[in-house]
Amino acid sequence: MLKSLQLLRKDNCGQAVAELAITLPILLLILCSIIDFGWFFSNQLTLSYLSREGARFGMVNSEGATAISDIKNRVLNVAPEYLRDKMTVTVTFSNSTQHRSGDIDVSVQAGVLALTPVVGIFTQGDTVTLSSKCVMKVE
Repeated sequence: MLKSLQLLRKDNCGQAVAELAITLPILLLILCSIIDFGWFFSNQLTLSYLSREGARFGMVNSEGATAISDIKNRVLNVAPEYLRDKMTVTVTFSNSTQHRSGDIDVSVQAGVLALTPVVGIFTQGDTVTLSSKCVMKVE
């Protein structure tokens, strides 16, 4: 009996499996977090570009009754396809009567779907709402 206990003590076959079982969930959580962070950061940069593009387009094309709809259409046309249907664009002018003598404010908001299920642990659902705003002086 004593010899069989000593043999079990010297056998380390299950040690690697136990260590893997402890560390694998942590490594997967870190990997999925890195993937989702990169995805959300990329989409935030895209929304920043879209709001800036809308403001720049509005600075040049702010005349006329259809200026706001033209700016919204420009932003939607430049946006990637996966964001178009989930995106809202808000355009306001500080001087609503004369657009050329004030500021233009373009806000873009979109719900971005996470790539991994880890985000659902920390938020309410798999979609994260990102937004960007750009204000420029119309001259």
